[in-house]
Amino acid sequence: MHRPTSKEPARPARQRLAPRSAAAPVQRASGPAAELRAVIDAMPEAVVVFDAAEGVRLANHVADRLFLGRPPKDRTDLLSRFQPIPAGAADREPITLRPRHMPSRWYELRSVPIERDGASEAEPDGEGRIVVLRDVTRAREERDERNAFLAILSHELRTPITTIYAGSRVLARRGGTNPDASREIATDISAEAAHLYDVVEDLLVLTRAERGILDLLDEPVHLQRVVEGAVRIFTGRMPSVTVAFEGVADPPAVRGDAVYVEQVVRNLLTTAVRFAEPGAPVTIRLEPGENVVALSILDRGPDPTDTDLDASFTLSVDRTDMRRSDMGIALFVCRRLVEAMHGRVWISRRDGGGAEFGFALPRYAAD
Repeated sequence: MHRPTSKEPARPARQRLAPRSAAAPVQRASGPAAELRAVIDAMPEAVVVFDAAEGVRLANHVADRLFLGRPPKDRTDLLSRFQPIPAGAADREPITLRPRHMPSRWYELRSVPIERDGASEAEPDGEGRIVVLRDVTRAREERDERNAFLAILSHELRTPITTIYAGSRVLARRGGTNPDASREIATDISAEAAHLYDVVEDLLVLTRAERGILDLLDEPVHLQRVVEGAVRIFTGRMPSVTVAFEGVADPPAVRGDAVYVEQVVRNLLTTAVRFAEPGAPVTIRLEPGENVVALSILDRGPDPTDTDLDASFTLSVDRTDMRRSDMGIALFVCRRLVEAMHGRVWISRRDGGGAEFGFALPRYAAD
């Protein structure tokens, strides 16, 4: 312990703390504002603090980025940065808004009053309000995607189940039917059962992807062999369809998972045939590129619409166009699988009419 010498008179503890006490009033004046600033800057959401007159007191860095470096002057100015909303809606919590300069984004606005000590019911606004804006675009897209998925799924399941149920009842009827009719009914049942099998396989992929357990192999895949296997299964189901081949007969191997690559080929082939002109052949083309190998499936059906080109590989379905519904799940699964294997998918209009569905995967190169 330090003991004072004769040259250093002892000072009371109160005096030793005096300099810190003298500075305390300044810290108390700036401390809360600095702490509030630090807190709102650390938040991942856009935060704006308003005073009792609805003027802006503070805005964090996320709000600055949201408003492109032009922070709102007051609450009215803030709301004017979003697309019009019903009068008084911003006073109810929460409310979802779209910025005028980013109409594809969605933000959830929450408004929390700052209560003043001793505030009464006659003065409910207290000392101002804190507004928090959270980007909910992804959550909204997932909700819309989920709703579209359920709508498409109900359509995709209803048709095969109805056909299988009705056809089996006819075949089970006592007295039976003539052989030709029975054969046609049995063929329809078989085709719809195969379609139902494909839907279930696609659902399994989506479930695994959503749970993060879609484990894909990273191995050399020979597209020619995969295509031959997919076509063999497909023509066994639909022997009336002619499938032609173009391009390179034995392209370089690609990186991927052979099981899932075959599922992609089968889905694209089924989609192309479903909308091709009756009796028109479907062409499969293999084209190696510098770093990828591309596979295209071409039909001679109706030209893809602008909606097809923009949204065929999503679940944002135009309910007025049942063609889009039929394409929904299969093509969405194709995109999920191909992108998981570091490739890309596309749909385009074909010269002379029809559509081209395709995907490209990176070439396999041994380490």
